[in-house]
Amino acid sequence: MSSNIKYTVFKTQSGYFGFCCTEKGVLRTCLPLKTRESVEDYLWAGIVNPVFDKNLRPSLQTQIMAYYEGDCVDFSKTPVDLSGLTPFTQKVLLACMKIKYGQSITYKQLAEQVGSPNSARAIGGVMARNPIPLIIPCHRVLSASGSLCGFSAPGGIDTKKWMIDLESQNRPKSKTTGFLPKTPLRP
Repeated sequence: MSSNIKYTVFKTQSGYFGFCCTEKGVLRTCLPLKTRESVEDYLWAGIVNPVFDKNLRPSLQTQIMAYYEGDCVDFSKTPVDLSGLTPFTQKVLLACMKIKYGQSITYKQLAEQVGSPNSARAIGGVMARNPIPLIIPCHRVLSASGSLCGFSAPGGIDTKKWMIDLESQNRPKSKTTGFLPKTPLRP
């Protein structure tokens, strides 16, 4: 992976959030965890000599903090770097970025949107490997029955439910804690 990667980690109301960027855009995100070190470990996996930049994309940092405060935030125009991913994966992730705040679709509907109506399982695989959760809102993609299933970001299904509840304004009782898993899953 490129050595020209910058990253930042900052505090939100739900814990420490981090992201890595190249010149092209956001390369990886880490949903909130309890410690800065856990976020850094997650972000750095497979990256050679990332450079910390406290002021990396300040408007994006502001948007992310607003999201975790319960504000409706549109990340669909955020530049992302999907280089190194297959054309199919890129197409699916870019389509997923268009799912609006507070809305959801099924894996099958997303498959239909990208012109592969019989590829719901493949779509699920792409969502499971999404390197940029939140910015690419894979938490908004549900099973055919509308139930929550599969979420590979830290915290799993509990995090997915928390994010969907946040977006539907069914806020958790404790506004300041959200769901904070102890350790991240590896990207």
